[in-house]
Amino acid sequence: MLAAPDPDQALSAWLRAVVTHAVAIRGLGASLMREADPSLGETCHGMISNAGDALLAGARAADAVRPKPTITHLLKLVGAIALAPEQDSNGSSEADVLLGIVMDGVHAR
Repeated sequence: MLAAPDPDQALSAWLRAVVTHAVAIRGLGASLMREADPSLGETCHGMISNAGDALLAGARAADAVRPKPTITHLLKLVGAIALAPEQDSNGSSEADVLLGIVMDGVHAR
């Protein structure tokens, strides 16, 4: 995804994949909402954060996203999105709608 021609689409596709996995794997959404503990070294959370940070930097360099959101902000939102539809029968489609709303707010105006 880092080599995708459109950095904004790469970030959006990656966040969509993260939220899809977080909806499917109970507990992942909650763990995405916590900041990584640097004393633990390279963890799954750290790898997710690093990958997302690189995609966010590319989208920011292309002026596709607002300057303020950090990958920590976006992962907290993705975690919350994954938790929100846990009791819905159509959880992944509901999560997709919620992520679309968030991404509309993240895009540069």
